[in-house]
Parts: sequence; C-alpha cells; structure tokens
Amino acid sequence: MRQGREYLDPVFLSKLANMDLVARCAVEGFFAGLHPSPFHGFSVEYSDHRQYHPGDELKFVDWKVFGRSDRLYIKRFRQETNATVYILLDTSKSMSFAGNGTVRKIDYACFLAAALSYLMLSQGDSTALLLFAETVVKQIPPKSKRTHLTAILAALQSTSPSGCTNLANVLHAFAEATKRRGMVILISDLLDDEGDIYKGLAHLKFLKHDVIIFHTMDHQELNLDYEGLIQFEDLESKARMQTFPQSIRDSYRKRVAEFLDEVQKTAGKSGIDYCLLDTSQPLDKALIAYLARRKRMM
Repeated sequence: MRQGREYLDPVFLSKLANMDLVARCAVEGFFAGLHPSPFHGFSVEYSDHRQYHPGDELKFVDWKVFGRSDRLYIKRFRQETNATVYILLDTSKSMSFAGNGTVRKIDYACFLAAALSYLMLSQGDSTALLLFAETVVKQIPPKSKRTHLTAILAALQSTSPSGCTNLANVLHAFAEATKRRGMVILISDLLDDEGDIYKGLAHLKFLKHDVIIFHTMDHQELNLDYEGLIQFEDLESKARMQTFPQSIRDSYRKRVAEFLDEVQKTAGKSGIDYCLLDTSQPLDKALIAYLARRKRMM
C-alpha cells in the first residue's frame, strides 16, 4: 500500500485514467496520512456539533455527548456549516509550462481543483467552477448535489491551456456578476500586471468574499536551475531570448523573491490567504491551507 502522501504526488496523479480517480485518490490519500496534525479528527464530512452558548435552545443539546464528556454541545444543522465556494482556475497559455520531471502547471491546478471539488461536495458545500484566460472560458454554476461533481470533473478533464492572462478583467467581471457571497479560490500563476491583479482582488474583498490564492509555479520558474545555453520563449507573447541561465540566476531569483514577497504582503493586508505551490511538490500543502480557511469560516 502506498503511503497517503504518495497519493498526493502530482506525477503519480498524472498517470491515473481520469479526474474522478485523481480526486478520490488525492482526498482519501490526504486524510489517510493526516494524523498527527492540527486537523486530527477531520474527515470528509465535517463535525455536526458546536459548543453550547447561553441562550441556545436546550432542545438542540446533544445529551449523549454530554453524558460522555460532561460538556454541553449543540447539534449543528447542515445550513449552519455549508458554504458557497467558487473555484477560479487560470487556463491561459502560460499554465502549460512544465520544467524537467514535473507536470504542467495546468495539470497540477486541475488535480487540485478536482480534489477540492470532491472534498467540498462531500461536505455539502455548494461548489462552482470558472475557467478563464483573457475572459471566462467556461462556467459551471454552484450546486451542492454530489452528482454535480461529474460536471466539474468533466470540465477539468477537457481543459486545454490557451489565450493570454487578463486576471483583473476576469476578477472584476466575476465580482459584478456574483450575487451570493462565499469563498473564492483562485488557482493561477499570477503572470499578469501586479497592480491590476491587486485591484481585482480588492473588489472581491469589498464584496465580503473570503479569498484564498493558490499561486501555482513550476520549480524552474522559481529557481532557474538550467545549465548551458538555453533559448526561452514566452508562451503567451512568443517572445524569445537566448542566455546562459547561470549568468542571471542570482538576479532572477532575487526578482522572483521580491515578487512573491509583494504578493504575499498585499494579500495579507487585505485579509486574503496566500499559498505558494511548487508543482514538483504534493498537494497536501494546498488541502491543509483550504481546511484551515474553511475551519475559520465555520
């Protein structure tokens, strides 16, 4: 038997036949390897209790739990814990990049979106998927039925990167069109104008959405570990240049670190959760970040 963490490995997931297997392996593998952790006791279904507070109706007290623990707990009903979650997934051409021995950023992003959707719908959350590049490419409205997973996974299965990134335009359009407040999960490499991105995120926060960013980057984009003369090509603009990466590696890494630090600080100031994902690493970091945010919402 593989350890739970191995089921979260993106290269392993890329060998599976379809997104349904990806979603189930990732989530079930994650929970199998979860202990010990701050989320001890989490399962695919969330707890249906909360502590008693003065003024709560006694008819909702779970007396069986009181008998076991000598503490008062109120039965939580589904409408108290369910949420509306919007997954916004970047499918622009830059997401097709893959370094040595890693999966494409778009594949990693789809694996994560599939696992999150599986988890959310198992919880009874109303889940939506929005695929975008310059504009919205495909949109699946929020529903909470388990059968809704089939539509989401089918959309992810057929996703192909194309077009340029216009994240700000998409975020503003989404904010204007979305009436129901919820959690917004943005999965993107954020390769767009930084100032415009921040304005789009600020629009979401102004409308009281909870926002979490999964900044999806390839290991080579973060580190530039190539050797020898290399020709680089921008996947969206098609601009090309040749250089010896070792001659610019230090300055490149410094600029990347400054960019990541600025994104993280700006997100933090706006109350937005930020999680940097290296596509060579397993998905557990992202799932833990999601559960932490979800737990605070509850």
